Amino acid sequence: MKGQMGDTARRLSAAFLALALLIGALPGTNWTAAPTDPDLAAGDYALVQVAHGTAGAVAAEATADGATDVAALDKLDLVTARLSPEALRSLRNDPRVSYLAADAVVKASGQEDHFERGKARPSPGVQVVDANQAWSGATGRGVSVALMDTGIAQHPDLEDSVVARVDFVNDGATLLDPSGHGTFVAGLIAAHGRTFRGVAPDAKLVSLRVLDQNGRGTMHAVLAAFDWLLRNRTAMHIKVLNLSFGAPQRSSYHRELLAGVVESAWFAGVTVVAAAGNDGPALGTVAMPGADPFVITVGSFADQGTLATNDDRESIFSSRGPTRDGFAKPDVLAPGEHIVSLRVPGTALDREAADVASAGPYARLTGTSASTAMAAGAAADVLEAHGAYSPTQVKGALIAGGRRIVGTRTPGLDVDDALSARPARVNVGLLPSRVLLRLLAANGNVFGPGIAWDGISWEGISWESVSWEGVAWESVSWEGVTWDSVTWELR
Repeated sequence: MKGQMGDTARRLSAAFLALALLIGALPGTNWTAAPTDPDLAAGDYALVQVAHGTAGAVAAEATADGATDVAALDKLDLVTARLSPEALRSLRNDPRVSYLAADAVVKASGQEDHFERGKARPSPGVQVVDANQAWSGATGRGVSVALMDTGIAQHPDLEDSVVARVDFVNDGATLLDPSGHGTFVAGLIAAHGRTFRGVAPDAKLVSLRVLDQNGRGTMHAVLAAFDWLLRNRTAMHIKVLNLSFGAPQRSSYHRELLAGVVESAWFAGVTVVAAAGNDGPALGTVAMPGADPFVITVGSFADQGTLATNDDRESIFSSRGPTRDGFAKPDVLAPGEHIVSLRVPGTALDREAADVASAGPYARLTGTSASTAMAAGAAADVLEAHGAYSPTQVKGALIAGGRRIVGTRTPGLDVDDALSARPARVNVGLLPSRVLLRLLAANGNVFGPGIAWDGISWEGISWESVSWEGVAWESVSWEGVTWDSVTWELR
């Protein structure tokens, strides 16, 4: 009943806003209130879209009207603030404001908020996916992998690996990775220690910190990170993006903001690898942005702590398709249970695990975050071996090189075979997200009806000039932007 009432309230609020806008357009009226997310109320943390170049002035006005935690994001033409009643009224009537949205704090979910306890047999990790066999052909050299996560700490096994760190959380954290999660994920991609190596040990890493020590983040942090990625991908040699977070898919990918965002990176030549999520075994549980049909979506399989392949099974918790648009997901499975990677002493994940105090430089976690990192490392290896491959060809190579997992049609990751496999035909006939097309149109790129998307020259688009500040926010389905439930994908 509560859900039905919520849906009804949303529809009534939307109708009210439409009526208000219509009345404002009639002669003799002066009602010019900016469209406002029906979920936004006084006291909430808000995302305010403003006219270009006015973020500083609007932020000053909000502060004067009693708003707190105010920040002006000039590059995004956004102001974020916790709004007082007066600030909310003032901003809604400010002609510089085009939209006000609830910017709920995103929070990690899952069964574990610490490194694993217990004596479960650890996964052999990279050996299970034949990464060690692939290293004679490729190690990720010349490829940079970007991680949008909690940051990457200094660790002996990552010496000289991290070429850039950018913090979009700005919470005053004194540690490079106050959580430990981002460093754990980074180790599975590019660690190169004497006793532990990631799937692509010679790849470089770019840390884009969008989550705090508790796995919480905000929409504007993620958008700012994508803006940075589009502008800097060429100079930093970023060819792979690892996304080990997700949110439930609420509507078609054509209406999901996250889908449009990840596709902007995909068509700019960055292979996006996203977690399927940990909400299985029910069908239709794949998280967004993993539910976007273009990207490489990764689920988990249990290797039972052995190198044998006949006992491998898809993890019970690993999310399964189809997506709301009917696409089969995930695209590939990788080990995700009791995975060993880098431990950072004193971080949030470490402090809560009393029996890992003497565990040394390594610890264990379970979830599709770990699976995704292995697939991102595999993508880096493939791109070293085949530098001209597009993201679609990388996806096809991982799928074609995969091996059978009993009980599922989704292939298991095999890095060595992916290097030599002829890429499978994937993403055929797909249409880009309408959110992305609106963004491109706002930046002067107009596509006619009936276009063959498979044949379009995306390289003709100047992606450095494409900014999410140009998106038509009022046309985005805010019901599909469920940032309050965005999580990193660990159990």
